[in-house]
Amino acid sequence: MSESFSVASGAIGELFFNVNDAVVIARDGRFVAWSPSAESLFGLTAAEATDPTTDLGTVFGSGLSALWDLIEAGGQAVIDCAGGSERVVEATAWHLGEDEAGPTVAVMHDITRERRHVQGLETLNALARELLAEPSIDVLLARIVDAAKDLTHADFSALITVRDSAEEVEQFLYNAPRERFPARLPRVVGLLAVPMATRSVVRIDDIRGHPAGVGIPVQHPPIASLLAAPILVGDRLVGELAVANEPGRPAFDELDEAMLTELAAHGAMAVSLVGAREAEAHVAATRRAIMDTALLNIRTPLNVAKGFLATIRDRGPELSQEELDHAFDAIDRAHDRIQRLAEDGLLDPPPATSHPRSVDVVYVVPMGEQLLDDLAPVRPDVELRWDAEPSAPASFLGDARLVREVLENLIANAVKHAPPSTTVTVTVRQDGSSVRFDVTDQGPGIPPTEQSRVFEQFYRTRQSIEEALPGAGLGLWIARRLTEVMGGTVGLSSRPGQGTTFWATVPLLSADDGGGANGQA
Repeated sequence: MSESFSVASGAIGELFFNVNDAVVIARDGRFVAWSPSAESLFGLTAAEATDPTTDLGTVFGSGLSALWDLIEAGGQAVIDCAGGSERVVEATAWHLGEDEAGPTVAVMHDITRERRHVQGLETLNALARELLAEPSIDVLLARIVDAAKDLTHADFSALITVRDSAEEVEQFLYNAPRERFPARLPRVVGLLAVPMATRSVVRIDDIRGHPAGVGIPVQHPPIASLLAAPILVGDRLVGELAVANEPGRPAFDELDEAMLTELAAHGAMAVSLVGAREAEAHVAATRRAIMDTALLNIRTPLNVAKGFLATIRDRGPELSQEELDHAFDAIDRAHDRIQRLAEDGLLDPPPATSHPRSVDVVYVVPMGEQLLDDLAPVRPDVELRWDAEPSAPASFLGDARLVREVLENLIANAVKHAPPSTTVTVTVRQDGSSVRFDVTDQGPGIPPTEQSRVFEQFYRTRQSIEEALPGAGLGLWIARRLTEVMGGTVGLSSRPGQGTTFWATVPLLSADDGGGANGQA
């Protein structure tokens, strides 16, 4: 300190030793007094600050000019301090004595925390608005990872999401050089497991030598200080948000912890919002599926009734009483079919029973023939034929109602795609330990590239779309679901230009199977 300037007593002494703010006095471009609080704020001792040989430009770098401006005129500025730290300083300055060339006193208050807090709240508010508008969970989580690094001034940031088991990592997002991390996902062990296990924030000044210092990927950036917070949706753990600094960089403080905790809450909100959107989309898809399946289920009996009514309207006077009775019986059956669908539910197939019953093929044959008879008016230009081979088993294990549903969907699909003046044949036969139903048409066939998808829900072949054939891509999907309920399988055999055979199998009775014949449709 200059010998010509003393702060031992008086108002200046009160400032130096009784306030928490940094107090510095400067004259002729040099510091002549430097309070203990200034030492803490700027990382420079009083002896170093007031020593004329100290290179202040090296200590403060580009922040030296801003520091002199604060000392001369007060205000706010960002100062690069010793050790590489950065502080936002607010200063009040005045000149001692009447001469402008006299000493200048500056009282400096560190507002870094307040400024970071305000900026952090602004960032969090903006992020909350983004979460409400952004539909992609990946974009939302990446935005949170970036915000974690910015708000805590960290060298690295990362976010881990986990499945129901917290040990299984689902996603690993990070803001760090890609080459610093291995290609595989990290394991949630050691330090990474602590925030999830305790469901609380973990703040460690230096992980090197820490008892739980494992779990960090073998290939990773050099890390000293670590701050990590769990991401919780209610009581459900969904992940973890973490930031880290390289050795030599400052440790994280309480404000960093508060910011990261708030960001983790934003992460939970992002997961919740996306989950709510997905649930809403699922409800909409389910509603659509209900309507589409309902329309599909009633379309066949409606078409049957419409076909017979058209026959009565066009050929009524020519029809015999027997033909009229047959037409009205078919219309009644179509009406009963629609009524049963309405009463039993139009979407889901009946559940698999605990004890499937025996179904007699002698019952299935007339049921199938009746189906063909009812469907005939839908496509009068297509011949429908039923063929029960001698190898057909006497009975099988299943549900007669489900068998009818399967055959109706397979036959209706074949009738819809069959060219005029061709034949659709339904064959029942034994196939190993199953009874097999084949529905064969003489249509254009299905391209090999589409055959693996025809049983998917809502899938329609390119031909169906180009020819604007009616349908929602549900008939074959329903046939597959119903067959699987009975423990069977479905499949197809098709070659372009040579027609298609759709088949369904249902297991035969074994020696352990019991129960009477099921003859209820």
